[in-house]
Amino acid sequence: MTAVSRDELLLLELLEHLEYAYEDVSQFETAEQLAASRRDRNSAAKEIEQAQECAKKLTDETTNNLSQVPWKELRGLRNVIVHEYGEVEWDVLYDTVMTDFPHVIQIIRDYCLVHQLT
Repeated sequence: MTAVSRDELLLLELLEHLEYAYEDVSQFETAEQLAASRRDRNSAAKEIEQAQECAKKLTDETTNNLSQVPWKELRGLRNVIVHEYGEVEWDVLYDTVMTDFPHVIQIIRDYCLVHQLT
């Protein structure tokens, strides 16, 4: 498998995980409601973790081409979830997903459309 096709698959998978995380979180009107739903908060956390697992496998060329994506912040959110799970501030996760994910999702969608990735 070439680096380009591998990155294409990783980007599509990353996009899917971000969209699912957004879907899990956006069904709630508040962070408190999300925090009260163990299944949904765990699902969102796992989707964010998996998105970062995809992101860290991308080549530098691809991440540089998507420089508008806050890769460092995405990695930081994943690290909090994985290493400090009992300490996750659900209001921060909620706000991050609701505020930042739509923009990140759109950037990646646009890139995929321009590069005809399906």
